[in-house]
Amino acid sequence: MRIVTLSLVFILSSLAFAGADTTLNQPPDQVFGNSSDEGIGPPPIVFAENFTVITGGLGFALNQVVIWGGYRMTNDAATPDDFGVVIHSDAAGLPGAAICTETPITPTSRTTTGLTWMGGTVVEYIVTLDLATACNLLDGSYWVEVYSTAGAGTDNWFWESGAIDGVNGAAGSSYTLRTPPDWYPAASESAIQLNGILLPVELQSFTID
Repeated sequence: MRIVTLSLVFILSSLAFAGADTTLNQPPDQVFGNSSDEGIGPPPIVFAENFTVITGGLGFALNQVVIWGGYRMTNDAATPDDFGVVIHSDAAGLPGAAICTETPITPTSRTTTGLTWMGGTVVEYIVTLDLATACNLLDGSYWVEVYSTAGAGTDNWFWESGAIDGVNGAAGSSYTLRTPPDWYPAASESAIQLNGILLPVELQSFTID
């Protein structure tokens, strides 16, 4: 019997998992939204949405966050309007320790959708945020915190509500009013999509009779 060790890295079932994948998909519902802007206040208000990674043990490399929302009061989009993204562990149903943090992120794209929400008073935007460094996540429960970093004096960013993902979503959300954060539960769902790729599986050894 010989043990042969390989340094080859491959993707399990590569045909099935090739290309981009999504671990959370909650489309906007054009109903209402929550302020998630560090420039609001004092105190600032920041929201986080919970999600579950389910990959059968492979893990997920998150590299893109897509959100929907708008600029309340005047509908003026701040220029520039960068964002912060923080991935948290789950701590008994609330955001826990930060796992990955990236801020500020200049949107890859920020465009209007042609729709309005909050009774037609807020123009809907779709914002795509590409992470400079992928956040590798094993199967489990997490939170994603997303907020505008434009600062005081700009129109306030409101994160639009969305329809819960029946597979990777979890009921409710969370918000904080301070830094460092002290999180509180909220009943709403946020419009968001988390994109990336399944993590590769490293083949270390196999046995030949």
